[in-house]
Amino acid sequence: MLHKEKALGSGRFAHLDLLRLIACFLVVFNHTQGCIKLYEYDTGALTVLLFVRLFIAMTVKINVPVFYMITGSLLLSRDRDYKDIFGRIFKMFAILLGFSIVSHFCYKGEFYIPGFIRNFASATVDGAGPYWYLYAYLGILLILPFLRSIAVRMNTRDVFYLIGVRFIIGAVIPMLFLIANSITGSNMHIAHEFQPAIIIVDCVFYPLIGYGLDRCFDEKETFYSNRILLTALFVAAGILGAVAFLISGGGESFDGFVFIMVISVFVFVKKSVLKSGHRADGVISALGALTFGIYLLDPVIGPFFKKFFDFKGDYKMFWSSIVYCFFSMTLGGLLTFLFKAFKKKIFHK
Repeated sequence: MLHKEKALGSGRFAHLDLLRLIACFLVVFNHTQGCIKLYEYDTGALTVLLFVRLFIAMTVKINVPVFYMITGSLLLSRDRDYKDIFGRIFKMFAILLGFSIVSHFCYKGEFYIPGFIRNFASATVDGAGPYWYLYAYLGILLILPFLRSIAVRMNTRDVFYLIGVRFIIGAVIPMLFLIANSITGSNMHIAHEFQPAIIIVDCVFYPLIGYGLDRCFDEKETFYSNRILLTALFVAAGILGAVAFLISGGGESFDGFVFIMVISVFVFVKKSVLKSGHRADGVISALGALTFGIYLLDPVIGPFFKKFFDFKGDYKMFWSSIVYCFFSMTLGGLLTFLFKAFKKKIFHK
């Protein structure tokens, strides 16, 4: 359990900080041309390289779900009064509005107020696309007391139940329908009216699972989880996602097995950090504390610097996008560090 890790010292949340760094890198990469190119392929050529590209594309999809799980692990850990919740909502809304304005201006070079207001309400502001997660985060905050009421009563059996039902409803059945539709040319699907939020809606399911994996499973259970099995699950889920993408034929991404990849990474990282003896926890936590600033600053940095990493050709574009991610995270991290140091100096005199 997470509260047991607190006794270990400054690195008690190191696994969450390492997960933040991984998810942050994938979020930045997700908005590069190198990532977009991963989905482009010649329908007449099914090669090993194609599966590798699609597997990488499936891996990138774990970015926001990992953040959801971290959010659940931290925010659902204790009861919070409505004053605290609405204080968080106001603060996050102000951050969302402010950075949407800045990123939109950096992207467009101009600012049209009526258009911005309309697009801000619908989360379609040009240049501020990556901030859609903050809209979801605001939604999580609005229902936080009720999610907490569910989470506090969860046990290991409940966690397995949620995962099992998600596997059936969100992965197996849609995959079977996808195969059947490709063979028969039909359009079978689960009724849109059948939407059990705890199972289907990501910003509800993942926070509860994140809380459950950190709070309902003790340290011994996590430590003895098999990392080889977790790796196999991750790879198998990624391959199934790639196969489903190819079966769809219309270029539609299939996300049904992504949650298995997310859970595998979450438990794998936690186990690895526990087994490391907390030797690098201080460094991991220091870097993890910068990720929110990196995430906010990337849409501002991108319009000025992405053009320097825009190399033609699939391979060059992929690797230049990887280099850009490190550049953006380094610059964003440095600016965030300086801002925090300045803020600390001003408000803690």
